[in-house]
Amino acid sequence: MLKAYKYYWENAFKYQTTSTRADYWWAVLMNVIIYAILWFLLAASGVSSIGSLVNGTTQGLGMVLIIVVIMGVFGFANIFPAISITVRRLRDVGLSGWFLFAVWLLSVVLGNVDNAFCEGLMATLEIVVLVFMCLPSNYINKQGWWSPNKDNDQEVPSLRNEN
Repeated sequence: MLKAYKYYWENAFKYQTTSTRADYWWAVLMNVIIYAILWFLLAASGVSSIGSLVNGTTQGLGMVLIIVVIMGVFGFANIFPAISITVRRLRDVGLSGWFLFAVWLLSVVLGNVDNAFCEGLMATLEIVVLVFMCLPSNYINKQGWWSPNKDNDQEVPSLRNEN
């Protein structure tokens, strides 16, 4: 798990390669664990701060601010690695990395429309992306569907090479 998370950060700007399901999901799990810990710390320090505000002091507000800043920096730092591992995972399945851009563009357009149909379409689109993230390697190629991936992809270091 830690090795996959290390690969997640080391390959933050590699888009022309592939990543296995294990590489993708271990990194997602580590990010969820880190965010859960940060949210727990934020909630605990927030409750403490509210208690001190009721008593007329401002103790603990600095800790809340520090945790919020850490969460913001961590979230900002995760932008490029998250995009690149998602593109690599899509390429491993057999899709183009531009599929992610198309999904993002559709969600921007549909997210600005306020009706139930567009919200349902966005939810369906998110489920489709989730299904693609769960597919095995070269699934689209093995099914005989067209794939825009190049034949000379380099493989990123991944868990598939370990025994």
